[in-house]
Amino acid sequence: MDSQERARSNILESYRFSAEDILENIYHAIIVTDLDGNFMYWNEGGERLFGYKREELIGRKASILYPKTKRDNFQRDLERINNGGMMTGQWLGRAKNGSWIWLDVKTRLLKDEEGEPIGIIGSACDIEQQKKVENRLEESTARAKAILETTVEGIITINTRGNILSFNKAAEEMFGYKEEELLGKNVKVLMPSQHKENHDRYINNYLRTGEKKVIGSGREVRGKRKDGSTFPIELAVSEVKWDHQKIFTGFIKDLSEKRDLEREIIQISEEEKRRIGQDLHDGLGQMLTGIGLMSQNLAKKMEANGIPGATELKEITEMIREADNYARTLSHSLTPVEMESGGLKLSLEQLCSRAQKLFDIDCVLSEGEEVILDSQTVAIHLYRIAQEAISNAVKHGKADKVEIRLQCLEDQIRLLIEDNGIGFTEAGKNGSNDGLGVHSMRYRAHMSGGDLHIGENRQGYTQIECLVPESGKQVKTNKSNMLL
Repeated sequence: MDSQERARSNILESYRFSAEDILENIYHAIIVTDLDGNFMYWNEGGERLFGYKREELIGRKASILYPKTKRDNFQRDLERINNGGMMTGQWLGRAKNGSWIWLDVKTRLLKDEEGEPIGIIGSACDIEQQKKVENRLEESTARAKAILETTVEGIITINTRGNILSFNKAAEEMFGYKEEELLGKNVKVLMPSQHKENHDRYINNYLRTGEKKVIGSGREVRGKRKDGSTFPIELAVSEVKWDHQKIFTGFIKDLSEKRDLEREIIQISEEEKRRIGQDLHDGLGQMLTGIGLMSQNLAKKMEANGIPGATELKEITEMIREADNYARTLSHSLTPVEMESGGLKLSLEQLCSRAQKLFDIDCVLSEGEEVILDSQTVAIHLYRIAQEAISNAVKHGKADKVEIRLQCLEDQIRLLIEDNGIGFTEAGKNGSNDGLGVHSMRYRAHMSGGDLHIGENRQGYTQIECLVPESGKQVKTNKSNMLL
């Protein structure tokens, strides 16, 4: 044996311990009982954990470590170990001073060389701090769940791939889905088609650039229920980091009742405007027409008889005619869309004609399908959007050319207004666009069940696009007068 081997042998010999030495130096409790559960061995770790000295336990039943209310379980556990050979799990033990201790327990049968059971050995590790943390986490989770389940707002969480992680009870009632139906699915299932295409682009753009367009702000969009119907919602999105991952939380308010009430108010307002416009046309307009004719006849008689004042009366007659025209213009603006006399297309043509005269611009309605809406309220909303868009284009965008298109898409009606002005961005820089007009247009689009998009076309023209559901529309092509 060389010197290195001799040194290694001396080191190993100096660290050679007996099995009992090893067990005594283990920090956890080590317990050995006979097959009947009587203590045969109890290490120092057990003394520290339970408070019993070795001499207090040797020969006694291990049931002393069970809480008083659980000691009936001792015999059952003993039989299970003797039959199955092993038992593991978390267990509530009782110390000498009466306190309870949460333990991680592992037990198994001891066998001799022939494989015959001769006793039971077990280890117990104190997990009191772990259980406290788990209990606090459970309490926190329970409180959070209680808040989520009782809040009137719909709350949805998704991961960076758009997959749904949670869906609270209020969201279930809004959308008609149960949480288990949606977990793991992409949140796009809750969006109408016009929003689906933008969703992944928003998330990917944010993850790539960090630019927040939706996160941290509220906006009105439309949600899609399980039955396919859509409804207006207010959506606010926040971002949190959880377990080294980003999670997005959407807070949702159902605006259906609010929008229904607003729709009724607007409808009442539009009906009142219509009544006033009709009164202007049939009442004041007719009176002014009559007065104008009488004044004109009187002026002719005065002139024929050489009576002084005929010239002044002619001027008064002209002023009455101008007042009559102005009253009729007001009447048409208050009653912009007559369903029975040409519908929205004719009203838009008249709007373009008046804009050309009033603003001295080139304003046209492009030829295409004629869309007749059964809902006069929606028709009026679209008319007002076009009216506001033209006004913004001229006053803020400094445009001298405006083109309007009214089209039928697969499942939507499209109103498109394009102008060659400086656009909303440049107008905003000049401080001339306070956003009220845009807000009004968006509001009317939402009230019609649709959305408003502002951008530019390929030629750089400002483009305002309003898309509303096809519900209630009729289409009349230029080739036929039949309603399809």
